[in-house]
Amino acid sequence: MPNSKITLADIAKLAGVSTSTVSRALTDSPQISDPVKRSIKALARQHNYHPHLGARNLRLRKTNVIGLVLPIEANDAATLSNPFVLEFVGAVGLELRQYECNLLLLQERIINPQLWNSGLVDGYLMLGHGNDPRLLNEVSGLVPLVVWGNRLAEQQYVTVGVDNTDLARQAVEHLIQLGRRRIGIIVGTFGANNTESYLRYRGYCQALSAAGLNYDPALVVFTEFDANSAYCAARQILDQAPQIDALFAAHSDVVALAAIQALGQAGRRVPQDVAVIGFDNISLGMHFGLPLTTVSQEVQSTGARVLVKTLMQLIAGEPAESTTIAGKLMVRQSCGAGTS
Repeated sequence: MPNSKITLADIAKLAGVSTSTVSRALTDSPQISDPVKRSIKALARQHNYHPHLGARNLRLRKTNVIGLVLPIEANDAATLSNPFVLEFVGAVGLELRQYECNLLLLQERIINPQLWNSGLVDGYLMLGHGNDPRLLNEVSGLVPLVVWGNRLAEQQYVTVGVDNTDLARQAVEHLIQLGRRRIGIIVGTFGANNTESYLRYRGYCQALSAAGLNYDPALVVFTEFDANSAYCAARQILDQAPQIDALFAAHSDVVALAAIQALGQAGRRVPQDVAVIGFDNISLGMHFGLPLTTVSQEVQSTGARVLVKTLMQLIAGEPAESTTIAGKLMVRQSCGAGTS
C-alpha cells in the first residue's frame, strides 16, 4: 500500500536519482528529459507523494503569490464596484494563472513599506500611482513593483499603461469628424498635471484647438466615479450648455451610461441630438440598449499580459522598462457612426 508519508528523498532513492532531479522533474524543469520526468511522476503517483509547497517556497524564498494593490479608502465603495476595476482584477488574475501564481488583493491608500517588504508576496502590481508617487520610488527599491498608469517624469519604478492624452484626443477628433461642434466633457477632478483625468482633459483641449473650436468652460464638468455623481454632472452640462451636441465621458463608461440616462430624461436623443463616447470599454457598455462607443485601454487583450510579464521579469532579477501600450477607439452606435 502506498505510504502517504513518503518523502522526496524516498522517491529519489526509488528512482535511483538525486533529490534535485526529482524536484526538477516534478516541476517540469526543461533540464530533465521527458522519459525521466514520466518515470519519476509515475513513482510519485504510485506512492501518493505530493510536494510540500510551503517547504519548497521557504527554501526558494518564493510564495507564488502576487499582490494587487488598489489605492483606495476603506469606504470607497464606488471604486470597489467599478466595472473597469473588477474587469482589470479579473484579467490580471487570469494572466497570473499562466505563471501558476495566485492573486492577493490589497487596499492600501497610504503606502506602508513595512507591509510591502514583509515577504507575503513575490511582487506587487498597483492600479494607479496612488496619492504620492514619491512613496512608490521608495517601495520599488524594496520589492518588485509594476504600476498600471501613465509614465511620470520623476518615477523610479516601472509602469505599464496607455497614452491617455492621445486616446482622449482621438475620441474628440472622431466627434468633430462626425460634424459635432458643441462637445462637452465629463472628467474626473484633478489637482496635478500628471493624473489620468488631467491627461484626458488635455487631449480634449488639444482636439478642440486643432479643429479651431473655441474652449467653453460651460461644456466642462468634473465628477466622481459613481453613477449618481455622473448623472448630476450630465444634468449640469445640459443646464449650462443646452445646445450641446456631443459628450465625451472621459472619466469612465459608468459616467457615460449615467449621462445617456440623463440626456434621455431631458428629451435629448442619443445619438441623433447628442453623440456620446465613454472611456474603459467595460462589457456592460457593449451590451447596453444602445451599444456604447468608448475608448478601450486593451486590458483584456494586451494590458494584463504586459503588466504581469513585466513584473515576472523583475521578480526573476531581469531588467524591465516602462511600456505604453496601444489603446483603441471602439466605434459603436452611441456616437452615431457605428453599427456593431
